[in-house]
Parts: sequence; structure tokens; C-alpha cells
Amino acid sequence: MTDGEWFAPREIRFNRRTTIWLLENLGTLQSGIWPPEASNYTDANIRKKGVSRRAPSATPIEYYTEITDRLEKCGIDGLVLLSIESWGESEDSMARYLGETAWRIKKRYKQALKYVASGPARRWHDSYDKKGKLKRKGETYREFEVRKKESGKPL
Repeated sequence: MTDGEWFAPREIRFNRRTTIWLLENLGTLQSGIWPPEASNYTDANIRKKGVSRRAPSATPIEYYTEITDRLEKCGIDGLVLLSIESWGESEDSMARYLGETAWRIKKRYKQALKYVASGPARRWHDSYDKKGKLKRKGETYREFEVRKKESGKPL
């Protein structure tokens, strides 16, 4: 959990900490509002320097869409991650819902988190250099799982 942490949009790197924080605040992001920083002081009349051509709700909705796209690519594993981090379900309750063991749910959770928190570039998109040559082939969630199993690293 990311108790007490707060991230500005420019600080989001899609690493484990920021991804969990985004998942915990997914409902607020969906409504088009960036989660407020935990503080007792609020002043709505503070003006920011510069003028933005973007709607204030554009950034939260973009992050919401990015996270949900990544979760959807994970299928049931993404739903497990979402239910534990956003809805507050426990691993034991998810195990009962899905008819699996708690350790299997934890494994699904960790695997989905690794995929969703895999950095700013989407894993499932092919990456090209300036000349149009393929740099990195996109990878589906299932290909990601197989590669992790074959590498021998624990999930």
C-alpha cells in the first residue's frame, strides 16, 4: 500500500509504487479529478503559472484509461489485481470467489502487477526506431507469463 504517498502527474513512471497508487485512486481518476494531496490546507483560489490548452480532466482520465487498458490485457489476473488494490478485497476472499488457493491468487496478483507496472511504454506495442525499423516486438500478457516462466525467475 502507498499510505501517505501522493504523486503529481509528472511523477508517474508506471513502476510498482506509482501503479499501486493509481489503482488505489482509480475511482477519483475516472471522475476526471486528480486525487488531492493529503493536507489540512486547501485553497481553491491559488492560480497556477502559465496557461494550459488541455482540459483539467484530461490527465486523470488518460491515466485511468492507461491503467484499465493494461489491466484488461491481463484478463482474470488483472481483475484480481484491481479487486485487491482498488476495491479492498483480500486474497482469501478472491480465492473463495474464484475457487482457487490463496497462494495462486497471490501469484496472479504479482504477475499482473509486474505487467501493469512495466514502465511508461506499453509492453504490447511494437517499438520502432526513427528509420522505421523494429526495435522491440510487442508482448501480450500470455507471452510475458511464458517468458517469465522460462527465465526461471520466481513470480
